[in-house]
Amino acid sequence: MDTLAPEAVDVEDIAWRVLRAHLRSTGALAPDEAAVNVHTWIPAGARKVRRRMFIQVDVHGVPVGVAKVPLSEHDPKLAFEFDVLRRLAPGFPLAHPQPLERVGAGFCMTHLAGLDLPAVPGLASGPQEFWRVLRPVVDTVAALHLAQDEAGTAMSPEQAAAQYVRRPLFGVEHADRALRRARLGPTHGDLGPWNVRYDPEHAAVRILDFEDYRPVGVTGMDVLNLLVTCALVVFPDYRERGFDWLYEQVFNGDHWFPAALATGIRHYAAATGQSAAAVCDLTPLMCQWLIERITAEGRDTTGMFYRTFADRYLSSRPTWVGSLDD
Repeated sequence: MDTLAPEAVDVEDIAWRVLRAHLRSTGALAPDEAAVNVHTWIPAGARKVRRRMFIQVDVHGVPVGVAKVPLSEHDPKLAFEFDVLRRLAPGFPLAHPQPLERVGAGFCMTHLAGLDLPAVPGLASGPQEFWRVLRPVVDTVAALHLAQDEAGTAMSPEQAAAQYVRRPLFGVEHADRALRRARLGPTHGDLGPWNVRYDPEHAAVRILDFEDYRPVGVTGMDVLNLLVTCALVVFPDYRERGFDWLYEQVFNGDHWFPAALATGIRHYAAATGQSAAAVCDLTPLMCQWLIERITAEGRDTTGMFYRTFADRYLSSRPTWVGSLDD
């Protein structure tokens, strides 16, 4: 493997580079050294290659910048993400980190305030609270998908999907029909709820991690990733009960979640001028993309819901999906 030991990272040097970049970008005066604190972490997970260390710098207890540093000798996604963040237009509809400067093979950026979406109070307490929290997030995603990125090029839905998966068509009518009529536009590419920062007081939404951003992509996959993956927060028992059980709760069960999912999909589809049923029918494509993306990072997806959900949805479309556009 190409993984480097965390001890090989010069945390102190990188932290001071983050601080200097912050001071240059804001014009603030240099603080006393005693006012500066540094925090480091490596996200937990099953990733075996292309792991990252994050180095956060606080001044007087306020985060002012974060460095994203590779723990691998070859990690081109970080350079890609920095370039994406650097060229996003000032009017870009997603609040996102501002790139400060390259730091070795990584980069540093501004800190995004807020809670991780799964930690927002009320998310799992019922359909009204769920939608109260998710509605501004879905509106933000829709705004992204309605925007134009000058770096985009004309392509068909199948060509756009081929950016994500090797075989975009499944040979299953409802899934393939959904792709052929899919809306294309700027896409985040990894919009699970853990990449959303949320300010509960103001319902402000900020988005992290642009490693898989595309100027033109299959937009519906973003909102499905967001909404469907929230089921992991609503149904923590999936760890004991399994992914077939989780699928039933999401798409077929008597729980409030299927109706809340339908509300979110309908709202998004209306905002973006799409068929809600066709958006939902992109579920297998969304799952296949995440399988291929995660596998490419050296991670095992057998402990994730994507294969079960893709196979179940392809074999039998949930009955209520057909009435989403009624």
